[in-house]
Amino acid sequence: MTTLTQPSPLRPTLGPSISGFPFPFTDDTYRYSTNVQPARQPVATPAGLWGTTVLDLDTDYERDLAERTQILAADPTRHAVLPHMRPAAWDTMLTLMRELAQAYPADFTLHREGKRWHWHNARLGISAEFVYGDASTLPDEPLRFISRQVQEDIVLLDQRGGSLHADAGVVTFAADWSFGFDVGMTFLEIHGPVPRIRQEGVITRAHEFLQRLQPHRPYRRTNWTMTIGRRLDVSTERYPEWGPDRELIRLVDDEEFGRLVHLRVEVQHLVRLPDSGAILFLIRTYMLPLEELATVEPWRTRTAAVLAELPADMADYKGIGKYKDRAAEWLTAYPSTPPATPAPGAEEVHPPALSLPVWPERPDPVDADGSSFLVIAVGDDPRTDLIARDWARDAARVGGTALTRLGSMTDSADRARLAGQLDQLRTGMRLMVVGGQYDVLQVLAEARAAGAIAAELRAFVVHRRDLPVQCAHCRQTHRVEAAPGDEVACPGCQRILAIHPHLAAVRGSFLGSDAHARDLP
Repeated sequence: MTTLTQPSPLRPTLGPSISGFPFPFTDDTYRYSTNVQPARQPVATPAGLWGTTVLDLDTDYERDLAERTQILAADPTRHAVLPHMRPAAWDTMLTLMRELAQAYPADFTLHREGKRWHWHNARLGISAEFVYGDASTLPDEPLRFISRQVQEDIVLLDQRGGSLHADAGVVTFAADWSFGFDVGMTFLEIHGPVPRIRQEGVITRAHEFLQRLQPHRPYRRTNWTMTIGRRLDVSTERYPEWGPDRELIRLVDDEEFGRLVHLRVEVQHLVRLPDSGAILFLIRTYMLPLEELATVEPWRTRTAAVLAELPADMADYKGIGKYKDRAAEWLTAYPSTPPATPAPGAEEVHPPALSLPVWPERPDPVDADGSSFLVIAVGDDPRTDLIARDWARDAARVGGTALTRLGSMTDSADRARLAGQLDQLRTGMRLMVVGGQYDVLQVLAEARAAGAIAAELRAFVVHRRDLPVQCAHCRQTHRVEAAPGDEVACPGCQRILAIHPHLAAVRGSFLGSDAHARDLP
């Protein structure tokens, strides 16, 4: 019999996991939607009730938080607070403390005496006395401190310039994504790889809804996928540990299939914080094995219908394409033995969703609204110098113009020269960069870090034979000659990386993860 890797320790499934399980499907078909509704409204199901609180504590509370502590110790990139988000971190901590004390008064207390707050968590034996905003009065950074007392993952979105930026958070239970890679990206960039949501307008509506959120009026939505085993942390960084299970699950017998395949549901709460104005995005993960889900008849039939009809592009994005048909048949045939071989079915073909840079076919004209211009030429391609000189000539007719030539963004001296130039950026200045794809992406990332906004940037790529890739394992960014979707050896840790078609503009790099983790042993 084939044996799959399992998280340690493998947690038993408990009765309350059914009664409080937030079953996500309202129809026999599923498509992406905003599906938001006011929070704290109870939802009755054939198995019980869920949704009465924003924060949900269950019998796995202590175990989940012990796992979070281990993950944070092993991988500090799961926690990030950009400097401008420190007030929002305090706002989050106090908001969640109030929520816990109100929802679970027997276990949590919070009261104030003058400037000092007193907090007690009886379930974990944690007490703290602190002054709001004074880091010296807390034993840890505020966001990390409270994250170790709630089962939800936390992402903080900063609203500025008409966009939402994921600029802080603690995420230890990600479902096939990397919080460390996404920090600083916009909401729209993060969701770039999700199929259909742009074409169908879902992501635009969600973005607009989030920007209209008001304090003290939280909302929630659900999302779902499937996971092999009760593994909370299926982040990109740990793909080598759990990725092979997607192949191996097809080889197990039917009894083990029903025990190991879990419906994984996220209840996501959306809260506008009252003091900082940031948006608090909470992600609470629930998992239920098929063998238990099938005991609730309406859930069994509906889940089978959803999986059988789910289009291939959506199934592939969720990572369940290789076994979703077998799961549908297993549920349909329950409690009899389902066939192990998925039945073929015609699927509507959709192109994969990508999050790739869109480069212009010819250089953009100089922005006549600019007050001054900085033209950056990187590399020795003859077209680079030609385009840079044309830009500089046209820009000089509008305002003060500087032309800087750099050899390569892999050269520390050239990076230092660029940093000196970017220190001169002022409101109204336009930056125009030309070179190979790697160099252009790196210059744009440095410019954004220096405060430049999209309207102030112009770029032209003379070739796309190289790109920057950030390894999810050694965490270094390297220049490689490859394209999104290719496999390449990481110059740092020597793993063979699959380059995801997902660009983090704020980092100027693509994400790469272990390509061989999906291979059978």
